[in-house]
Amino acid sequence: MFFKRLLLIKNHNYTSNDGKKALLLFSSLFLHGKRSSNSISNAAYRGCSSSKSFSTVSPDNAGKSSSEQHRRFLGGGFAALGGALAYYSLPTSDENDENDRLAKDPRDDRSSLTPHEKVAKLHHFLGDENRILAHAKPLKSADAPVHFGLFSDGEISRKEKRRSVRKESGETIVLNVPDAYIVSASTAASDEDLGETFTKMLDENKIDTRQATQMFVLAQRRLKSESGWKAYVDFLPRRMDLVPMFWTEREIERGLKGTVLYEMVKTQKARLKEEYETVVKDAFDRNVLPKLKEIIPKSSSSSVFVSLFGVNANDTSPLSFEEFLWAKALFWTRALTIPIENGRVIVEALVPLVDACNHSTKKPNARYQLSNDLKSVELRVPSKIEDNMTSEDEIKITYGIENLERAFFTYGFVDEDVMSTILPFAWSDDEDTKTYSSCLDLKRLPKIVQLDLENAKKGASAFSGDPEVREALRILGMQGEQLAMELRALLGVKETLALTPAERISKQERANQRKKGRLFSSFGRSKKNTVDADEIVTDHRRLENRGLKRAIETALKHLDETDESEEKIGKGEENNKEKGDPTTSARRMEEAKRYRKKVREILQSYLEASSKHWKL
Repeated sequence: MFFKRLLLIKNHNYTSNDGKKALLLFSSLFLHGKRSSNSISNAAYRGCSSSKSFSTVSPDNAGKSSSEQHRRFLGGGFAALGGALAYYSLPTSDENDENDRLAKDPRDDRSSLTPHEKVAKLHHFLGDENRILAHAKPLKSADAPVHFGLFSDGEISRKEKRRSVRKESGETIVLNVPDAYIVSASTAASDEDLGETFTKMLDENKIDTRQATQMFVLAQRRLKSESGWKAYVDFLPRRMDLVPMFWTEREIERGLKGTVLYEMVKTQKARLKEEYETVVKDAFDRNVLPKLKEIIPKSSSSSVFVSLFGVNANDTSPLSFEEFLWAKALFWTRALTIPIENGRVIVEALVPLVDACNHSTKKPNARYQLSNDLKSVELRVPSKIEDNMTSEDEIKITYGIENLERAFFTYGFVDEDVMSTILPFAWSDDEDTKTYSSCLDLKRLPKIVQLDLENAKKGASAFSGDPEVREALRILGMQGEQLAMELRALLGVKETLALTPAERISKQERANQRKKGRLFSSFGRSKKNTVDADEIVTDHRRLENRGLKRAIETALKHLDETDESEEKIGKGEENNKEKGDPTTSARRMEEAKRYRKKVREILQSYLEASSKHWKL
């Protein structure tokens, strides 16, 4: 068997870290054995032969003592044995699937499967009867991790399956995923091995349905070959580098500072840390982990080679924060919202292959829905489109992205077709907006609003149906004395509302100065759109438009500061170099730059419209 392994050595993958480590050990033992007893093969032969072999003296060693000879033979024998055992710990080509390294951070998982092999296994998992006219395939990308898309099977498959293809209401069903293949909280609760555990946690409100789905995926990843979901879990991405939740603190500061996303990401990372420490980790370690220890074979977690090579090293280790983040990001980026009971109940679930559909804002060509019998999720393409699709045509759905921030925050990409952005009314690190922020807090008004490019000319009138946003804009339109009076009124300081004699004199002097200024400027300049810091404005429409313009100008100022800072770093400041993978960091910064540029385009369009169309 030892020599059989030597013959199979060409089948081993030396490109992996574990393979290199074992090969290095094997080589060192080989050399040690050669020095000790002529060659490792001789030592192995003597060690594996009858006991008489140990007393045989070779011609080269004829003059040496018996004890020294025995010592060298034993050394060579143990070296050969060590090398054999080291090699035995290496997976052969047939064992790679079972011995892929399972890391504490899923992003470090290493798989022996190629992207095409992952697709083939997932297709086999679902079955051709469910994968009717669609298939997944890897998309080419020069500098990004492999990702997948869903494509039509094309004309040949359409003809072959014409009898089994169903068309309803002008749509062709290209995928039909039964509920047995869908991952949700109910899947976790009905699982043969873990169902009782998840049912108890859900009934006792230890976790919610989203957390149950995420923890179930984590458990299946831990189970590896023991999991019935292995083909699907292997297909799931391990790296989602552009999702801001995985960025370093330095990258967040550098790329997102000065945008509304900065506060969103910082706040969400703090919340996730709290959720991990107070809910999910305890629930997983106390309830799920003991069950995994019963399921996972002892040989996979207690072998001496586990500690040596790291194989299966953390199958039953406590839940890491990196695992938690990975499952959370998977759920955000892939879970589908499925309405049932006429839309009264929404189920969030992972649906294999359907979740491989990429997004399109302008030209989605498919949609998903629950089947009429409520037993599967169907992916439907309009028949007029599907009848003409080739195997190179990608099937896309819409993710329901409302603005640039939603696309970047959740999925890690900038959607060039989205023409909306979120505008903050106040900034936590801006002294000039603190008074406005206080007023908005006291009146419990929103601090953000979504700007749609198509409404740029309308200005504040675009929010005529939202009285809370209009009131927030009215406050932002105030300044000077009027803003101070508003704040005092909100604080209930009624006795200071009346002006003192000194304040009246000061106000009158400023009024006289304004009159003189208007007298000299009336012939050369229009009074329209000029703003007076001490003017008491009662026209709500003017105040709302002024407030909107002020918020846009403040947001642009913050973008300018971020762009200037990024430009300095980009010119080669040594002490600002990122730790970790420089390629990944560069991609993140490039995407952040695209995001800021897109936000700037929308804000500047509003600013240009303000001088032409708004009443200020």
